Amino acid sequence: MKLLIALALLLGSSILALGQSTETKKIASDSDVPRITIEDAKKALDEGNAVFVDSRSVEAYKEEHIKGAVIIEGAESNRFSKLPKGKKIIVYCS
Repeated sequence: MKLLIALALLLGSSILALGQSTETKKIASDSDVPRITIEDAKKALDEGNAVFVDSRSVEAYKEEHIKGAVIIEGAESNRFSKLPKGKKIIVYCS
């Protein structure tokens, strides 16, 4: 049930899908950020091919989040290096 609520929240927001690689790519504008559909995000999660990253505040995360999602606030961006290799990284913010 929590997953369905969280996925409903995602529907109203942009879902960012960032492929994980060893090279860093600078993004000039929001329009350059790769995006995926809610259906593709759920499929990747169900298949075990993705990690959800919650970029909201700790308070919002504690209130509700997608099961298995990790929280990385803006100031903790160095935690991205600790995410599993070889999986799609899906960042959500609402």
